[in-house]
Amino acid sequence: MKFNFEATGIGSLPFKDPKAACRLIFDNFKSIPFWPQLNNRSFKEHMYCQFSEGLPGVVIDETKRAIYIDSKEASSGMEKVYQKYLDQDVDYFKISSSFAEGFYEFTGSFKKEAPSAKFVKGHITGPVSFALFVTDKDKRSLIYDKDLFDVVTKVLAMKARWQIRELKKLSKDVIIFIDEPYLVSIGSSYVNIPIDDVTRSLDEIFSAIREEGALSGVHCCGNTDWPLLLKRGVDILNFDAYNFMKEFFLYHQDIKDFIKRGSTIAWGIVPSSSAVDSESPESVAEKLRAALKLLKDKGVDGFLVSSLVTSSCGLGTLDEQRAKRIIEMVNRVSDILKN
Repeated sequence: MKFNFEATGIGSLPFKDPKAACRLIFDNFKSIPFWPQLNNRSFKEHMYCQFSEGLPGVVIDETKRAIYIDSKEASSGMEKVYQKYLDQDVDYFKISSSFAEGFYEFTGSFKKEAPSAKFVKGHITGPVSFALFVTDKDKRSLIYDKDLFDVVTKVLAMKARWQIRELKKLSKDVIIFIDEPYLVSIGSSYVNIPIDDVTRSLDEIFSAIREEGALSGVHCCGNTDWPLLLKRGVDILNFDAYNFMKEFFLYHQDIKDFIKRGSTIAWGIVPSSSAVDSESPESVAEKLRAALKLLKDKGVDGFLVSSLVTSSCGLGTLDEQRAKRIIEMVNRVSDILKN
């Protein structure tokens, strides 16, 4: 795969109108459009609800904006989920329109609106973040229950497979990002789980994506154990380059090995916050240029064919005007760097 600083997005947008969200995406991301997660439209599109259909024992309370697992119901429903998984019944794990109106608007208008797209991008919530955020009735994170964590991983893997098959109806070249904001907690004193459990879960989903013939990506918007991700079998690593470039560069040898394997770095260089108000496309592009020069001085090269440009994180919590400005800036920064 070769990416010359093409632009794409992370996933979430603050719009309630899926048509307006897709219009903005198609206008700005001609090469790699993505379908939008619209958490302001419905709590069902919250990143931890959107991919929860089919998970045994799941309870979504839209009034209280809460999601949790009823452990008793989960225990009785696990056998069915495992059987559907073993049967590779991907349609059982589909994402319904009430949980992803942005997905259905995007897929319905893609052929007309994105004739020059090179790739189409989708996303799922990562298993670690899902299982840390979602709890049982006693407020205990699912990640501490090995059986539930395994079920979460398998449900998400199947949702990735279903999504890829749907997106391949639009383009033979598909990218799926695994959104993992909670990876920042791994290895901290607050989260006491074996690293092997984390890597095993991530690897299972990376493998599912690869087996469906798509490229896998992982997005982490904070500082984390970068070698853990750089040494995985992931095709694209997306991180908050605006705020954590220095921390990331500590692992320049791992970055070099990552790129030599043919993998890609998606630089989240456009801030997804009010910091964007004091930046211009030119100033942001120059920040990335200067950073890449530092890496090149350390012997890391190959960025002309192994870089994407994104915002530093999803935009679902922002106001619509600022989100629009960030999307347009990502597009403009991409153009500057490509030229």
